[in-house]
Amino acid sequence: MKKNILFVILLITSLSILQAQNNSRLSSKSRIDWTNKSFVTQIFLDVNDSNMILPAGRNSADSLIKIKTPGMVKDAIFSLYVDNQYYFGDKVIDESVTVEQVTKIIENGKQSPLLYSSDGKSVSSTNTINVNNISRELIKHKYPYSPEMPIQSVTTRPYTGIVIDARGSLPVHGEYISSQAYPSFFPTIWDEDMNVIYEKNVVNKEVSQNNGIVQFAWDENFTNLQDRIGMDPLYIKAIKVFGRNRTDPIIHTREALKILSQKENRKLLQEGKVVILMDKENLIYDVALPEKNPEYYATFKAVKKYVYENKIPDIDISDSLTGILFSVDLKFIPDSPKLLPAESPRIRKIAEMLSEIIEKNEFTILVEGHTADLGKPVGQMNLSIERTRTVMNALIAEGIPESLFTYKGYGATRPVAPNNTEAGRAQNRRVDITARPKATYIKRDW
Repeated sequence: MKKNILFVILLITSLSILQAQNNSRLSSKSRIDWTNKSFVTQIFLDVNDSNMILPAGRNSADSLIKIKTPGMVKDAIFSLYVDNQYYFGDKVIDESVTVEQVTKIIENGKQSPLLYSSDGKSVSSTNTINVNNISRELIKHKYPYSPEMPIQSVTTRPYTGIVIDARGSLPVHGEYISSQAYPSFFPTIWDEDMNVIYEKNVVNKEVSQNNGIVQFAWDENFTNLQDRIGMDPLYIKAIKVFGRNRTDPIIHTREALKILSQKENRKLLQEGKVVILMDKENLIYDVALPEKNPEYYATFKAVKKYVYENKIPDIDISDSLTGILFSVDLKFIPDSPKLLPAESPRIRKIAEMLSEIIEKNEFTILVEGHTADLGKPVGQMNLSIERTRTVMNALIAEGIPESLFTYKGYGATRPVAPNNTEAGRAQNRRVDITARPKATYIKRDW
């Protein structure tokens, strides 16, 4: 008899969860604080839309939120910067990290008990993850390498830690703009000759996994950072910022030599005794995500169908982390930013697709230019920027509003194929156009 009653209870609970899943109205909001290394996601369940009656349905609500939590959190994690080039989601795509590992990280996060809203219409729970538990999955080296004593040295002395001040607007290396610096799991510190001074493989593996390779802070009150940088740190002001994601400080070569010329200071790098100062609003913020709702995916399918039916050559359409990606092999006059005249029909077709997208949806457009690795890096960077502008201006001439565009050039820094063959170099000469849906701080379970 007891077994039958238990079976009925389990059956009712299971049916309740299934019904809630079919009718649930879940939403989430994620916030990251790089200074205390916390990644916090609040998950909300609309009780009325889920056909639940509380408090009787408390267990069903709790079970549903636990089941859905990984799916509600992972996209926000994917949006975090790994380094100067990649998002965390890129590392999932290239299989450096698996979805199963990410799910495990989320499930191992601290999940709070259910909290009822004052009006009784919703319940919520909070998932908290230590940021180091996310970055740990990307630390692969067994042993750190030792920074070498430079040929050129300067007079210096031992310090207890290193502080890099990257606050405010800084010139972007290789580009013609300024930008604030942004946090990532693995920032690299460069000197003005673009020699690497500090990166993740310099740091002892155990230190990297437990503490991260840097500590971020937003003010000069180092009292709370003494465990990391001691009482007498070397203070260095960044002169530029580098990378697609604007994550890497560049410092004067002379300041870099103050670190490298002293054995004790080189050891500080291996021990991860580094703090990077950035603007507060870039260190503590709600995580914005592209709103990929059912309308977005309908638009994506329509674009793919349009390319297929119109037989547009050398264009690949994919659903990227940030939006609908058009990867286009456009032909330019050699060593010139000018498009070949034969490209006009393709530009026109791309403009037609973009017009359809922006007519019914709130999208912005990012144009990114890439070159093969031939010639000097500065020349590659300048050429990629000029070609990006050419494509943007061509699309504007076809009627796409200029206000929707942003553009970036990367030179040869982001190859998709080896540069030692003509076929590989041809693949690396490309323009990526991304139609980005509006950002939202609220993720919904569609």
